[in-house]
Amino acid sequence: MSSYLAQPNPVTARWEGEDHLRDPKFQLDAFRYRTSRLLQSVAMRLKKHSKTLGTFGAWNRCLNHLLTLAESHIETVILAKFIEAVRKCPDQSARAGLKLVCDLYALDRIWKDIGTYRNVDYVAPNKAKAIHKLAEYLSFQVKNVAKELVDAFELPDHVTRAPIAMQDDAYAQYTQVVGF
Repeated sequence: MSSYLAQPNPVTARWEGEDHLRDPKFQLDAFRYRTSRLLQSVAMRLKKHSKTLGTFGAWNRCLNHLLTLAESHIETVILAKFIEAVRKCPDQSARAGLKLVCDLYALDRIWKDIGTYRNVDYVAPNKAKAIHKLAEYLSFQVKNVAKELVDAFELPDHVTRAPIAMQDDAYAQYTQVVGF
């Protein structure tokens, strides 16, 4: 993981094309970079605070940072597994839908932590804008596959309770269920 602590590449920090942003390698590298930066930061904080507070006190002092690191690690594992599942999906149509959702997940998470990437010049301002714009576009595109994605889980209408998931006269049925 130490290779991700190297200085960000000033060329790739500016690449903003859709092919690049939807490339699983870029997405996974960004997630790993974030996790490695957090790990480095937590290690320095623990070392600093353990001198005055002891190991238990340092751990407690750094708990929020440790939780952020844990969340970042889990998100990286989720993305890696998601990318692998998309790659292994045998059905072309299903693979396209899964790729869309996977890209949306990755870009949305990168956008939510854009400050982390911007503070170290991992993502240039133009790339940050492109990430946000593409995430919004993909959010809009998900509506085209939303029904198929929900149907894949075979959830009955009464479980989902969302008008978009209901079959007939969805809004009237929904309002009756919630008591209007």
